[in-house]
Amino acid sequence: MKKVLMFSLCLVLIAGLCFAGGKKEEGADGGKQFVVIKSSSIGGSWYACGAAFAKLISDNTKYVAMNSASPGLTNESIKAMMDGKAQLALADAEAAYAAFKGKDPWTSPVAVNNLFTIWPGVFNVIVGADTNINTLADLKGKSIATYVEGEPSGIAFMDLLSWAGVTDKNSRVYRIMKNDATRMFIDGQADCLIYAFGHGHAKLKEITTARKVRFLPTDDALVKKFIEKYPFYTSEQFGSEFGVPDAQQFISPYFIACLDTLPADQAYEFTKVWWENWKFLEEALPSNVPYINRNNPKGDLPFPLHPGSEKYFKEKGIIK
Repeated sequence: MKKVLMFSLCLVLIAGLCFAGGKKEEGADGGKQFVVIKSSSIGGSWYACGAAFAKLISDNTKYVAMNSASPGLTNESIKAMMDGKAQLALADAEAAYAAFKGKDPWTSPVAVNNLFTIWPGVFNVIVGADTNINTLADLKGKSIATYVEGEPSGIAFMDLLSWAGVTDKNSRVYRIMKNDATRMFIDGQADCLIYAFGHGHAKLKEITTARKVRFLPTDDALVKKFIEKYPFYTSEQFGSEFGVPDAQQFISPYFIACLDTLPADQAYEFTKVWWENWKFLEEALPSNVPYINRNNPKGDLPFPLHPGSEKYFKEKGIIK
């Protein structure tokens, strides 16, 4: 296990030193082309994923891939792809769907394609184990940290809270970055965190090591209402992985996003090197890869599979 952790750390550090530049260009060897993968801030599972994917692409194709931190997550990453500063991105369904449909904060639709899904994201509603907060309604009047203004996932979960009678008018809602919120919660400055942490997340490990916590469940009526409005989610038990009692939490697949302008041969090649190197991925990302649904690369998401990746999956008989 120590070797696996050291290997994963090396991937992150190496990828973090890579130049997160703009358009593709010839490398020093005269033939290589650069590919930029936008992931997340350092420490998140997306960043480690971007590092592992970059290494696979660089070691197995004619491209040199670079993992680039994206603290603004999906919104920032999609903008980078639109500007030609990235070719691939780690994305969540909620934010990507807003871009796909041209909804706030986007002014027109963006042609987001799904290269393939990875592991599911879990939206955790976290409170201290020793508090009297047992339902979402109990958060009224409390201090709550969630996503920054304009982040679609934050908008969705503010909807959920409002249906339970909790708003920014009757409670203290901090719209801040996850890293800052984690520190506030550990220090006792926030009563609740609502962010996507999920399987193997370093910040969730930090939280559950520093404090005894519980995950707040959502009652069946609110679950039904939320999924009707945000159909990329399911509600499943989560917690025991971190030594926390299981509770119903909302789950939605993460995916590797690209634009429909990505050349089909590149999409095919990038998909192939991921899908044919599971041993490497299991060693590099041991907390996440076991949760990937290898039989359903589209993940029931409302985005088209890129024609290049679709061709690969059909050739291998993974999809019809």
